[in-house]
Amino acid sequence: MLEKILFPTDFSEYSVKAKNELLKLKKCNVKEIILLNVLDVRTFTYFTMMEVIEIQNFEQEGEIVKGIQKSLDEWKAELTREGFNVKTVVREGIPFNEILNYAEEEKVTSIILGHKGVGAVERMLLGSTAEKVMRKANVPVILIR
Repeated sequence: MLEKILFPTDFSEYSVKAKNELLKLKKCNVKEIILLNVLDVRTFTYFTMMEVIEIQNFEQEGEIVKGIQKSLDEWKAELTREGFNVKTVVREGIPFNEILNYAEEEKVTSIILGHKGVGAVERMLLGSTAEKVMRKANVPVILIR
């Protein structure tokens, strides 16, 4: 179950807690950990009417991706020091869709997610990324609070 773990992260305090729990799995024969960050495309609205704004958005997005990759590399180094084989990936899309698609593509054996929990109204209207992944994944999902 824990041979190939997908660990989607947004670097929040909940992701840090999940990473710390992941470190405890050192003796569980984990073969690979994939650190995944999904740049939510809903965050960037590209205006087709004004090229200047569009170019600025692309430049901002590029800087964000560089920052994300730097953070992923730092987490990779920490996990690698502990003996894990780690791969990093940045994708763009709607987070829960990208997590599920990537899990299928890579044939992961489990997904570990940090989860802050949401209130009843937010859950009813939107649901959280973690809850959507948990409901729709074809592999075991471990939520860490």
